[in-house]
Amino acid sequence: MDILFLSHCVPNPPDKGEKIRANQEVLRLCRSHRVHLVCFARGPADLAAARAMERHCASVFASPLSSRLALARAAARFALGGSLSAAFYGSDALRRRVADLRASVDLRAAVAYSGVMAPYAPADIPLILDMVDVDSEKWLQYSRERVPGFAYALEGRRLRRIEAAAAARARRAILATEAEAALLRSFAPAASVAAMENGVDFDFFDPSAAPPIPALEGRRALVFVGVMDYYPNAAGAVRFAERVFPQLRAADPALEFWIVGRNPSKAVARLASSPGIVVTGGVPDVRPYLRSAVAAVAPLEIARGIQNKVLEALAMGKPVLASPAVCKTFGPHLPEGVTPAASAADYASALASLPAGASRAAAIRESARARFSWESNLAILDSALAAAVY
Repeated sequence: MDILFLSHCVPNPPDKGEKIRANQEVLRLCRSHRVHLVCFARGPADLAAARAMERHCASVFASPLSSRLALARAAARFALGGSLSAAFYGSDALRRRVADLRASVDLRAAVAYSGVMAPYAPADIPLILDMVDVDSEKWLQYSRERVPGFAYALEGRRLRRIEAAAAARARRAILATEAEAALLRSFAPAASVAAMENGVDFDFFDPSAAPPIPALEGRRALVFVGVMDYYPNAAGAVRFAERVFPQLRAADPALEFWIVGRNPSKAVARLASSPGIVVTGGVPDVRPYLRSAVAAVAPLEIARGIQNKVLEALAMGKPVLASPAVCKTFGPHLPEGVTPAASAADYASALASLPAGASRAAAIRESARARFSWESNLAILDSALAAAVY
């Protein structure tokens, strides 16, 4: 059947969190259905990546999105009482494309990827909403850390109303973790809500398949992988580098901290001048850094949804030292290999007690495979769609 897939990002290439999940969903739906992809594209690279999806989808439409113009428009609407997030993803061209599809194709259902895309779904066909996480909660958390706090809080409250309405309208609202699902239920009690954890590409994130970088071999390092202009990542890296790493390095002068990810913020870039800290910027392949590191760290204090950086490290057989906020996203059952760490003493203790050896790495990898399989986890999306249509 014909399915409309609405996405705030081009679900290709699957090289960052939001795109990974969207890409897997589109490809899964394309196995059994004719998928009409309608999304936003930020620049020529995104437009080319969208065209590449034509080999999978029945049709593809990417609406160009200029971040600067969209932010100016969104700020004006925010000043008039609207939601910054919803206004940022406003597009008459995208609405017209959806209307044209509805008139020319027998669309049986719509899948909206993120709450801001739900308003584009035709009202007369079933809607499946993958919110991924409760984005309004991130804005409310920002209000306690960033300036101006009142503006972040205001956006959080406005966006929450949009999320509640979208979830109530959808036949099924899907979140990336049970914790996010519980949060949505707390303010949208009438919504039908399910949790669907992410998966990871175990064929790609395989230590035996990672190309070696000789310069990394034999070094003792902790690694943090992520897009480094994203505030929670940047803040977490800076906090770890300034408050935790100096104490770890004092006890182990050979220890290094590798910050691996594109677009490092100014605060992150400055860390490269600190002893033992390496800021790589974007790299062609993160796997050699994961393979060579002693462990991965995930020191985020704001963690929404599920952290792909953790799943990828586990797939590489690496232990992960994670903040309480990151650990909370996994619910009561932490994946094997993940150790909670809140303070410098916690990190030091965890680092000192890390088991080594190929057998331990294999156990971490296989435990992750059992829980974080796209093949099995996406069955939840299949079931939600089938229940909505048949």
